[in-house]
Amino acid sequence: TTPIVIIAMVEPPGSMKSMLRLLLLLQAMVVGRAHNVDPSVASFLITGESRDTVSVSLPMRRAKCTFDYVAGQPVHEKKQVKEGSQIKVEDVVQRLSGQCASGQSGYWTYEVCIGGNIRQYHGADSYMLGRYNRVEGKILKFDNGLPCDPPSNPMERKVDVSLACSDNMGLQLISEPSTCVYTMTLLTPEVCADSSFPKLMSSPGGAGGPKSDDGHEDWILQVREMENGEVVCTAFSTEQKLAGSRLSFSSFSLKLDADEDGERKVANPTMKARAMGRVPLSSSEVSTERSMISHGKDFNGKLGYVEVAGTLSTAGGGAPEASASTGTAARGWFT
Repeated sequence: TTPIVIIAMVEPPGSMKSMLRLLLLLQAMVVGRAHNVDPSVASFLITGESRDTVSVSLPMRRAKCTFDYVAGQPVHEKKQVKEGSQIKVEDVVQRLSGQCASGQSGYWTYEVCIGGNIRQYHGADSYMLGRYNRVEGKILKFDNGLPCDPPSNPMERKVDVSLACSDNMGLQLISEPSTCVYTMTLLTPEVCADSSFPKLMSSPGGAGGPKSDDGHEDWILQVREMENGEVVCTAFSTEQKLAGSRLSFSSFSLKLDADEDGERKVANPTMKARAMGRVPLSSSEVSTERSMISHGKDFNGKLGYVEVAGTLSTAGGGAPEASASTGTAARGWFT
């Protein structure tokens, strides 16, 4: 409830009276805004070793969204490999799947998401250079990029990505040896135990340096109602479109609940989850029950976005009630 401020004063002359009225109006606006906390959105920090339960709600619809998680050590710190071991590139791809790294070369910034796409961008200009296809020897092959220069040169762009040992993830040695054919080197700690991979120094903040690799992530939990009456509950990392993170989750769950008095229930629930780089989690990596999604038996610890959606109906199965809200919220920033 916004407090009422009462000020007693002697009636001032005209100009001073107008100024005081303006000051009182500004004060009321500031006080009111300070007490207008939105219960449907929460921002929180997940560190490398943490666990917590975060909840948000839609009071007018009596809906509640709860995100529970346990975060463990960064991914590469959990992988203890003996020096001198021979590392399979396919295993590295599996462990890094969904993580992204970036580096700059001249005018362009390049971003590779393991198991996903490679893009080249500057400001609003962005070009997809290739989609992950296969491993050949120690090279990651990305094919089927955007056509080079149609119609004169309809050849699709492609990229060869080699691996090198480094303390942090990043991209270096980016080049275009021939038109629309690119090569670059992905820096990762995952290959450091194998001496057959070269060792390179990452350059924090510079070309090849990671954008976000400080052992924590900013996350947002949000519940919203769509124009069609559907209620959408989402939890996501704000760093999905950056270089990614090495955080590993031991467990997670996201649940959408109706009110506790039993008058409503969540009907027709839909659920999905993705790792960093917008890579969908497979059916064996998640578990679903009613209006809750959680980690599954094959969950590998990588998580960037999770969602539960459904309509609120009466306990007897009636149609959803009309909401007092007429907002036109988009599905989400990272859907």
